[in-house]
Amino acid sequence: MTLKLDHANTIALATIAAAKDENITGMTVVVTDAGGHVRVAMRADEAGFFGFEIALAKATTALGFGTSSAQIARMLGGNQAAVAGLVGATGGRFLPLGGGILIADGAGTVLGAVAAAGSTPENDERLAAAGVAAAGLIVQP
Repeated sequence: MTLKLDHANTIALATIAAAKDENITGMTVVVTDAGGHVRVAMRADEAGFFGFEIALAKATTALGFGTSSAQIARMLGGNQAAVAGLVGATGGRFLPLGGGILIADGAGTVLGAVAAAGSTPENDERLAAAGVAAAGLIVQP
């Protein structure tokens, strides 16, 4: 199964709607397929300037390491040299900050990633997970 455009749209819209329900107004969401290609990118009306770049880097971090961007941040434990090296090696597409998660089907096959940017890393991840659930898919741990 591949990540369908309908699923990607639902994930993005539901993530932004969940943020709005919590009065988080500056949300940006990027949904990619399993190859890291952007399927949908959406910015709330009040979103900041770098939201797309931040969300895309979180999503590609999750895809590239096969786990959430928050888990990568925990694994690195503040090792700034490692972070700098990975940012350079990936051309800036690495961001070990919570908010990027893997999207999977019911069999556990990774279909892509979603990342949110615009709130705290914890809120970004929780809201992105709500978007995945709204599409009937699961967050790959």
